[in-house]
Order: sequence, then C-alpha cells, then structure tokens
Amino acid sequence: MGRTTSVGRARPGKSPRQAAAARSPRSRWGSATALVTTFALGFAVAFVTGSWTSGPDATERRIAELEQAEAQRDVEQVGTLIELAKGGRERLTPVLQAMAEASPLQHTAAPAAPTIDEVRGWRDVVSAEVQRYAETPSAGNGVNVARTGMRTAVQQLAAAVDGFAAAVTAPQPLAGELLTLAGAQRTLALRTWSVAALQLDVISIDAGKGHVHVYLPSGPDSGAIPADTAPEGSG
Repeated sequence: MGRTTSVGRARPGKSPRQAAAARSPRSRWGSATALVTTFALGFAVAFVTGSWTSGPDATERRIAELEQAEAQRDVEQVGTLIELAKGGRERLTPVLQAMAEASPLQHTAAPAAPTIDEVRGWRDVVSAEVQRYAETPSAGNGVNVARTGMRTAVQQLAAAVDGFAAAVTAPQPLAGELLTLAGAQRTLALRTWSVAALQLDVISIDAGKGHVHVYLPSGPDSGAIPADTAPEGSG
C-alpha cells in the first residue's frame, strides 16, 4: 500500500471584528489623542481670532467707561468739598477771631484769657466741624489730599480749644504758658488749612469750576499760604 500523505489543517481566517479587536491599544490611544489635539487647536485659533477682532476694543471701551465714571465722581466730590469748606470758613471765622484775641500772633498785643463759657462755645463749633469730616467718600487722590488736610486742620483746632480750656482753669504763670501753646496749635491749624485750600483751588480748576478761595482768616504773620489774586470762579 502506498503512504498516505497527511495534509496540514489550514488556519481559519480572522473576521473583521476579530481584526479590530486585535488592533493595538496604543494605536487607538493615538487616534483619540490626535482628535483631542485637533479640537484644542481649533478652539485656540478661534479664541485668538475672536480676541483680536473684538477683545481689545471691548476692553478699551470698558477702561474708558471706568475712567469717565471716576472723573465724573471726582467732579461731584470737588463740588461737595467746596461747599463743606465754605460752610466751615463761615462757622470757624468767629472762633478764630476770638482765639486771636486770647493768644495774639507773634505777641502783637497783650493776650486776653477767654472765659470758660466762651471756650465751651468754641468747642461746640469745632467739634461739629470735626464730625463733618469724619467720613471719607471714595474719590481720587487730589480730592483725598484736600479733604484730609482740612480734616487735620479742624482736628488741630480742636486740640487748640483743649489748650485754651486748660489755660482758663490754670494758675499763673502756667495759664499764660498754656495760652501761648494753644495759640501755637491754632496757628498750625491755620497753616494746614491753607495747604488744603490751595489743593482745593487746584482741583476745582481741573474740575471746570474755576478758582475757589476758602482760606481761613489768619493774618500776615501766621505763615499760612495766602490766597491768590485770581477772581473767584475764573480759570
């Protein structure tokens, strides 16, 4: 008998589903990564394009709006501070004139000690003025400098009133020394107010309100800044 030749079995072919299942996970991950990258790049390009076409203009408009609002706020604050300073000048002038008699500048005249009732009246006026400057509304640097200077000035006047009150009840020669110290504190207040008044004059012109002169009566020997000669409201 002849030898029978055995024929090897042929391997069955893989179906498409099996081929997809056998595909490398790395290749599938690479495809997903490429898809995400493409989407991200497209989004970035769209964002940059939109920023260049509308972003800077919108930002600049918003900045301009904020600057305009701040400028308008400062103009209003300047007007409010002018009215406050003018009212303060009217209320404080009688007190300052009485203080000048109690403790004359540069010893130009003999001091005349006030009565305790007079000093109490001064305290009522000055304390009320201090309260008017207690709040600090939001404003620009120019307005803040003027307001702070005037607040400091009325606080110094309040300290001067305390000095006069101490002088009234003190024995001599201490009473005379206290009168001199109280007068010196009053003079410092006048100088501080004059600096603030000058600042208010400057920002009033910038705000379109012209020159405004709210200086307190101080005399030529006080060292305070005098008002300029420009007409009120000009400039």
